[in-house]
Amino acid sequence: MLALVAGGSRNRAIATSLGISENTVKFHVANLLRKMGASTRAELAGLVRG
Repeated sequence: MLALVAGGSRNRAIATSLGISENTVKFHVANLLRKMGASTRAELAGLVRG
Protein backbone atom coordinates (compact mmCIF):
# COMPACT_ATOMS: atom_id res chain seq x y z
CA MET A 1 0.00 0.00 0.00
CA LEU A 2 2.85 2.38 0.77
CA ALA A 3 4.22 1.99 -2.75
CA LEU A 4 0.79 2.72 -4.25
CA VAL A 5 0.35 5.85 -2.12
CA ALA A 6 3.89 7.02 -2.91
CA GLY A 7 3.22 6.38 -6.59
CA GLY A 8 0.32 8.82 -6.50
CA SER A 9 -2.59 6.39 -6.63
CA ARG A 10 -5.90 7.62 -5.29
CA ASN A 11 -7.78 5.83 -2.51
CA ARG A 12 -10.39 4.37 -4.86
CA ALA A 13 -7.75 2.97 -7.22
CA ILE A 14 -5.81 1.45 -4.31
CA ALA A 15 -8.99 -0.11 -2.92
CA THR A 16 -9.88 -1.61 -6.28
CA SER A 17 -6.41 -3.01 -6.93
CA LEU A 18 -6.17 -4.56 -3.45
CA GLY A 19 -9.78 -5.73 -3.24
CA ILE A 20 -10.54 -3.78 -0.06
CA SER A 21 -12.90 -0.94 0.80
CA GLU A 22 -11.99 2.69 0.32
CA ASN A 23 -12.51 3.25 4.06
CA THR A 24 -9.90 0.58 4.81
CA VAL A 25 -7.47 2.38 2.51
CA LYS A 26 -8.15 5.68 4.31
CA PHE A 27 -7.49 3.99 7.65
CA HIS A 28 -4.18 2.54 6.49
CA VAL A 29 -3.07 5.78 4.81
CA ALA A 30 -3.77 7.70 8.03
CA ASN A 31 -1.67 5.17 9.96
CA LEU A 32 1.16 5.42 7.43
CA LEU A 33 1.15 9.21 7.68
CA ARG A 34 1.26 9.06 11.48
CA LYS A 35 3.99 6.41 11.65
CA MET A 36 6.18 8.14 9.07
CA GLY A 37 5.65 11.58 10.63
CA ALA A 38 4.23 13.04 7.43
CA SER A 39 1.43 15.59 7.14
CA THR A 40 0.47 14.95 3.53
CA ARG A 41 0.57 12.17 0.98
CA ALA A 42 3.11 14.18 -1.00
CA GLU A 43 5.38 14.42 2.04
CA LEU A 44 4.95 10.68 2.60
CA ALA A 45 5.94 10.01 -1.01
CA GLY A 46 9.05 12.16 -0.56
CA LEU A 47 10.06 10.22 2.54
CA VAL A 48 9.65 6.93 0.70
CA ARG A 49 11.68 8.08 -2.29
CA GLY A 50 14.43 9.35 -0.03
